[in-house]
Amino acid sequence: MDRTGTQISYVEAVRWAYRFLLGREAESEAVLAHWASLQDGRLILNYFVRSSEAESHMMAGAPAYGTWAHSPLGASAIRAAWLLRFNTTPTDTQIQAELAAHADLLSYRRAFLAAPELRELAEQLPWGRPEAPATAPAPSAPPVIALRDHTLTVLDRSFRLRGDGEEGYWNGLVAGPVDPSLERLARLLRAAFPDGGAGRVLADAGANIGVTSLVMGAAAPYHAELLCFEPDERNLPLLRHNLDANDFPQARVLDCALAERDGVARLRCGTRNAATSALAEAHSRTQTAGAVFRQVPVRRLDSVLAELGIERLDFLKLDIEGGETPAILGASEALARDRAIVFTEFNTWTQMTAGARNPMEVLEEWHAAFRHLVAFGPDGRPLPIVDHDGLLWVLHTVLTERNCVDDLILCDDLDWLERWE
Repeated sequence: MDRTGTQISYVEAVRWAYRFLLGREAESEAVLAHWASLQDGRLILNYFVRSSEAESHMMAGAPAYGTWAHSPLGASAIRAAWLLRFNTTPTDTQIQAELAAHADLLSYRRAFLAAPELRELAEQLPWGRPEAPATAPAPSAPPVIALRDHTLTVLDRSFRLRGDGEEGYWNGLVAGPVDPSLERLARLLRAAFPDGGAGRVLADAGANIGVTSLVMGAAAPYHAELLCFEPDERNLPLLRHNLDANDFPQARVLDCALAERDGVARLRCGTRNAATSALAEAHSRTQTAGAVFRQVPVRRLDSVLAELGIERLDFLKLDIEGGETPAILGASEALARDRAIVFTEFNTWTQMTAGARNPMEVLEEWHAAFRHLVAFGPDGRPLPIVDHDGLLWVLHTVLTERNCVDDLILCDDLDWLERWE
């Protein structure tokens, strides 16, 4: 029920999404019911905005077809617009204010199409940019996904999650045991910030649908900022939903990848597992046959912090498929200034393919850049690596015992180690 006591109608929201974004009526009531089953206004809006038909329609000037366009503006259209934009419904007072502000339905539609929430979703599409070309690809239906809900418990905290039931990362999350990386991440934050992270700034690069972001925020509950970086557009609506559903108001979603420079790059999108998406630089050796590539913005973390007016960095988690070293270089000012802790994935496959690097050289560079490189020993506890022989042990262990991937901690002090539980 919404605040006025009227049941939220996702079917009506979808009906008006067709009218507002595609300029037409839906094909059938069954189609409306299919999209309404998402039960999330922002998620519905995301898929409509990013459909090929919406691109084509907007490039053509967003014409309106059918008798609906000549109807007076009413409460149904306003409730649907609010549900799509804000995932909530307006009060009677707010509805009256909308009616007073717009002369007719088409005026309200124009305001809806210019809304910042919609422009935020469209900014990477041709119709969302001023220099949009005059033509567009042939229309196609929005993608169909099978949303599933799941409760994940990490240490003593449970999280409500939503994901794509047909996607590899989600199925592994639901079917398998809890990833030990999540518990390590939580234990490290608790040990590093025994005060609950009061005033701390946390950054999650490779946030995916938000699992690691939620663990970070819960392990340091008094954090001041939680920056969630995710360049794959398929993950963004689910990331926002999961952060909202678990009440993380300090979280900011940034739809870009971290790198050594500011600009754009190609993202090779994992077709069966969105957690395997990786930047495809000119030197990368990733597979191209059957791959899907998208242009995405890339940013230096130092640049992002400066633009947001954030003057500190306390913790950086990296799981970006071979792009970890460029991201560290792009955060060099903050890391040197604040001596932030870095919790990073070390994946020999992605280092050799997406990163086109020798994994041993990567370990040597990380060891030289930070006072301490900490691995995880056979007992699962943190194990500081003190020399080159230790680095050789890390590489051998990752290759022979850890399925070619493990976690490492890069830091400038080990005070937290005595507090590890």
